[in-house]
Amino acid sequence: MDGPTLMKKGRPMARYAIALALLAGWLPAAAGAEEFRQAIPVQPGGTVEVDLSSGSVEVETHDEHEVAVAAESRGLSGGLMRFELSGDGQNAKFVGKHAGWLGMFGSGELRVYVRVPESYSVDVKTAGGSVAIDELGGRASVRTSGGSIELAEVRGPVELETSGGPIRVEEVEGDVTARTSGGGIRISEVGGRVDARTSGGSIELDEVEGPVEVRTSGGSILVRFNDAPAGELKTSGGSIEVEFSEEAALDLEAETSGGRVKIDSEIRVLGVLTRDQVKGEINGGGPVLQLKTSGGNIRIQVK
Repeated sequence: MDGPTLMKKGRPMARYAIALALLAGWLPAAAGAEEFRQAIPVQPGGTVEVDLSSGSVEVETHDEHEVAVAAESRGLSGGLMRFELSGDGQNAKFVGKHAGWLGMFGSGELRVYVRVPESYSVDVKTAGGSVAIDELGGRASVRTSGGSIELAEVRGPVELETSGGPIRVEEVEGDVTARTSGGGIRISEVGGRVDARTSGGSIELDEVEGPVEVRTSGGSILVRFNDAPAGELKTSGGSIEVEFSEEAALDLEAETSGGRVKIDSEIRVLGVLTRDQVKGEINGGGPVLQLKTSGGNIRIQVK
């Protein structure tokens, strides 16, 4: 299945894929394809719930007071999919499910494109597909069992979970929670807290403001702080690298059982410093930053 991979300046750009589909009359008809196109009026500030038994999802905002959905299922012809869009004037829900047990054996693909008001929130659940969300005024919640997640320009808090793919997030004003069991995580430009965990990949955070909690069992960790660094970074199978300003004030606790702790000469630590452990104050102390790895070096440096 083709995931939401259109990018511009390194960001997921779902709106360009949707714009092309709209110019063509939403989605072009394909031989043997089931299609769904519908829009319902809603008031700003609501939530749209997308619930799929499988399929990829792309979400964008628009200036209309409506939720519009276009869906196409290829390779599952013969009425094997059931589509339904409903709402109460404030919130909306779109369901795309296999129609009976026979539909579960289909080998096709389902693509869903959703347009919502700018101040809307999104709750997406799919059992087998990628999800892309771009430019959202509310919150975003995504759960998929088999695909990547890409998200950019969201004002509210973000909660993302996938069992089989990478996660990429850019430009979020609220808190970010990201979980994956089978891929790397890349997050940048976040104004709130970040909680990122993976069992099978590396984690990279760039230009983060709030405290962070980062854990991986199978990769390295890289975090670049904008503000005073704080939080907990742990990995069982890789190195840890942290960057912050020379003026940052914090309490540092760094420990490795499989490498060395290396600190730039510009950083002055008052406390205990050994080959594999550092515990002390930087610039008089402040928030606590804990770094721990069982399988690599720890590097602390100035941005």
